[in-house]
Amino acid sequence: MGFDSYRDQWMSEGFAEMSASIYLYFIEKNPQKFIAFWNDERELLLERNAEGFRAIDAGPVTLGYRMSNSRTGFDLTRHLIYPKGAYILHMIRMMMRDNHTGDQRFKDMMQDFVKTYGGKSATTEDFKTMVEKHMTREMDLEGNQKMDWFFNEYVYGTQLPAYKLDSSFDNGADGDVVFSFKITQSNVHDDFRMLAPIYLELADGGMLFLGRAKLTGNTTIQQKVPLKGLKAKPRRAVLNYYDDVLASPN
Repeated sequence: MGFDSYRDQWMSEGFAEMSASIYLYFIEKNPQKFIAFWNDERELLLERNAEGFRAIDAGPVTLGYRMSNSRTGFDLTRHLIYPKGAYILHMIRMMMRDNHTGDQRFKDMMQDFVKTYGGKSATTEDFKTMVEKHMTREMDLEGNQKMDWFFNEYVYGTQLPAYKLDSSFDNGADGDVVFSFKITQSNVHDDFRMLAPIYLELADGGMLFLGRAKLTGNTTIQQKVPLKGLKAKPRRAVLNYYDDVLASPN
């Protein structure tokens, strides 16, 4: 499988880069190394080069190697399309994951993509169409069975959201834990949409995926969630634990 033009080169570089995280996750089974990998990828995007530019601000990944020049620095593109291309695929993977089927939907999508475009040249829009074929109902944030919102934000755009989570745990009348949280999304355009993943670190140290909050624009949402059957208060709630969303570091 090849890629159609320089505008699609990010897929080749990003997919290869992302495979390293898959190795850490499935082969080494080391969550901390996995998280450190994505922290390092984000740092590449956010650090300023000798010319004073951050890769994340330079332009969309679809501009490819044409962004690097004597003014912006010849390392700029390398620090953009590899880590951001990897992050784009990682974000799609994490949006498709659930507690029951794990990565099955994502695996099916990637196998379908390779099978469909084996021996052919694939474009960014071809990949978007494949994501839309396998997307979950939850990912349909615009109600049109399209992933325009995500591709406009991260593939064709340069936005970088910031998040803040405030939370507490109480016991309800039945003894079950009640989770209260407030999530703020900022530093984005008014039409920026995202599924912000919430995790709970349980009393035994295990990390449980709870669900995703739907956010649009610079906004704050508050909610109380009864955790049925859970009597012991979790240690903490964590937003974006596995760097599920490319965002500003806390």
